[in-house]
Amino acid sequence: MDLEIHQALTAEEIEHVKQITNTGKLYYDYDPLIEQARNYAFYVCRQFNQTFEQTNHGEMQLMMDLFGNLGNHAEIGKGFITEFGFNLHVGDHFYAGQNLKVIDCNVIKIGDYVQIGDNCGIYTSNHAFDPQKRADHWCSDHPITIGSHVSIGNDVTILPDITIGDNTIVRSGSVVTHDLPANVIAAGAPCTMVKNLSSEVE
Repeated sequence: MDLEIHQALTAEEIEHVKQITNTGKLYYDYDPLIEQARNYAFYVCRQFNQTFEQTNHGEMQLMMDLFGNLGNHAEIGKGFITEFGFNLHVGDHFYAGQNLKVIDCNVIKIGDYVQIGDNCGIYTSNHAFDPQKRADHWCSDHPITIGSHVSIGNDVTILPDITIGDNTIVRSGSVVTHDLPANVIAAGAPCTMVKNLSSEVE
């Protein structure tokens, strides 16, 4: 990867990449436009992370221009990186701590009032099961949806093809391998419900 080569994709090129990566089917990950999209996103993320050196906070306009959608009153900590950016759709009042890694090779939708702790990873990507295809850089990607008013603790990993319902709390250190319903507290690796909040008012 050469971060000195960082040309933004056109709208038509972005749609072409989406037609390859967003289907859930196996595809060749070293397609030239996919590499260009990745290089550009990493370049913008590097710019974003460098703004902390001058201002003590990230320049969110860089993320506004990179993301598919970024709502109002968003804050993202230092060390952020995303694979493409254009597959990432984030609602209002979003907060993410340091070192969030987002592999948005398929669509990631995050609702309003979502909080994510430090050192978390959100990953849409699966490498091919067949060892030769895996060695030849074939993979598939599956979407992730995180509802509104969700709280995700530090060091949480969210795997492909996951939905987390509204108002759910994911405890620190969890590995989310299956869908989580709304209005629960969940924890563990694999992450499972430990408490139902539906009948409680805090």
